[in-house]
Amino acid sequence: MRNLPLAALVLALPLLAGPAIAQPAVHQVPYKELFDQLDKFYSLKERDRLSLRTSIRAEDGKQLNLPVTISIASPDGVQDIPVDADNAFQLPYQPDWLKTNTLVQFNQSEKNYKIRVQVGMKLPGDGSGFTYADVQAAFAQFDKLIGKEAGMLSFVAPSAQTLRVFCGVDCTATLAGPSGSREIKADKDGRVMIPNDKKLRRENPSITLSKPPAYTAISTKE
Repeated sequence: MRNLPLAALVLALPLLAGPAIAQPAVHQVPYKELFDQLDKFYSLKERDRLSLRTSIRAEDGKQLNLPVTISIASPDGVQDIPVDADNAFQLPYQPDWLKTNTLVQFNQSEKNYKIRVQVGMKLPGDGSGFTYADVQAAFAQFDKLIGKEAGMLSFVAPSAQTLRVFCGVDCTATLAGPSGSREIKADKDGRVMIPNDKKLRRENPSITLSKPPAYTAISTKE
């Protein structure tokens, strides 16, 4: 039997006798098409305060085929990519794969889903306690990331306005500083919104969450 290209091996399906059995939807995307977002993040020299989160979401009016499964067919073989309960996953950053026919395979039809990329703050420990200085350090690195992407127009690029902490609808954040304490309650979507605020920058309060967060996302919106 002649050797088949890797992509052909991935696409090959066993021949079954009798009536055809319906196969689940599969969409394959060249790794090159997803690499750009990875490269913008990982090529940033100062990113130790940031985290990259990639997730799969249903298109409007559609439903995902659950459970979501993702795999990569590369010169190193076929590997499964872990997907968490929120359908978030992390693709390997492998620039060498750009020279190959590496494919990312989703168990979804092409028009059924979209990929969402978010940059958040890397939280210390279990994430339930940190300081506002930590938030500001993450904001500063995020602004550099945005400025790098904007290039010559970086002077009009948006900047970090809010740290969204996803910790559940019954979650609260207690900010304790020299002038006292205040609480920020989560919204209906389970997000505690910590603003980019001059007074908070001066006071640098400690921030304690009532529950460990699932993840964070930095937004350019208030």
